[in-house]
Amino acid sequence: MPDAAQPPSPALLTALLEAERALGRLAEVVQDPARRRRLWADAARRESCAAARLDGVAVDPAEFLVATIGTDLVPTAGRGAAQSVRALWQGALFTQGVIAAPARHVGNARAPLPSGGAAADAWRAVAELEAGSDARFSLPSDDDGDAAPFADDPPPAWTLGWTEALWRCLQAEVSGRDPGRLAFSADREAEAATLLKRLDHAGDSPALLGGVGMLAELLRPAPDLRIPAWAVPSARLMGALAVARCCRVPNVWLPMSVSLHADRTTAGLAARGREEGWRLWLADTVAETARRERERALSLDRTAQGWQQRVGAKRRNSRTPDLLELLFEEPALTVRRVQKRLGSTFRGAQLLVDELLENGILREATNRALDRVFIAVDLVP
Repeated sequence: MPDAAQPPSPALLTALLEAERALGRLAEVVQDPARRRRLWADAARRESCAAARLDGVAVDPAEFLVATIGTDLVPTAGRGAAQSVRALWQGALFTQGVIAAPARHVGNARAPLPSGGAAADAWRAVAELEAGSDARFSLPSDDDGDAAPFADDPPPAWTLGWTEALWRCLQAEVSGRDPGRLAFSADREAEAATLLKRLDHAGDSPALLGGVGMLAELLRPAPDLRIPAWAVPSARLMGALAVARCCRVPNVWLPMSVSLHADRTTAGLAARGREEGWRLWLADTVAETARRERERALSLDRTAQGWQQRVGAKRRNSRTPDLLELLFEEPALTVRRVQKRLGSTFRGAQLLVDELLENGILREATNRALDRVFIAVDLVP
């Protein structure tokens, strides 16, 4: 890449400056923990749908939301596509720190993969800045018996162990194999280590210049891929974190696949041109993505306000506001899921769901007598 060693052009510097402004405005908006949780959960869903579409998957957003409850609830014809999107969604939640990778079985535990390198050190610094600022939310399973038999210590981000954990998180959903026994082959471990070294080198550049350099390695579209095919889904999800790492904005998670899919023709042309042109397109896209995410965060605020107006003033002990807030994290639910999340009776949960159905906030997404799934109309990705 001969262009990479050259100093950035005035056009690229201008684009980087504009992107930094947009990132600053986004970071300011998501300082509020509740707003950030809403936006990150929403972004993970949109990112997974967009990443699947980039791979040619015919995504039905409503069926994907149903699949977040259980893929067996999706009609057979759409189950494969919904499962693919669900896998990417799980990977997105892993990169956000919301869920852990599938744990290995006790008998399959092995020595941890290396966790050193400048990129890992830099991400640790970001984590230290963020420590204590926000209690991460979780998405527990409906089945209490599904607890993993062995919990791995979470590896630091941007390390080989973390990359394998992300890959295992994706594979656990689609391979049909026991996730507790998944592990990198020797070849994949070597390829992942090579990719991390390239990202480490790209991230050495200051601030957003390093972030764009990492994105240039991670997001180049086919047929100009410079990474192994198996790593493409992981790389797209890693791209959502690249800017946060390099710019020390841990509250920002940019769903870059959404922009890549929306402008994939231009992206393909930029990737096939000079390296400077590809980075310039990425810098512009970072700015546009940051502006879009800021507007989305404010739009979710308006959605919450609109829901409150629809249901009206409630008694002090009403659980309706709790259910409305839960919808932003889990826009698909069953009555039993509501009962479990809110700790209510089944009858109480049914009345809450009925109320939101009457107000047009929920609609039924399955044609079933049992295990009916309801989805939030305004949050379909």
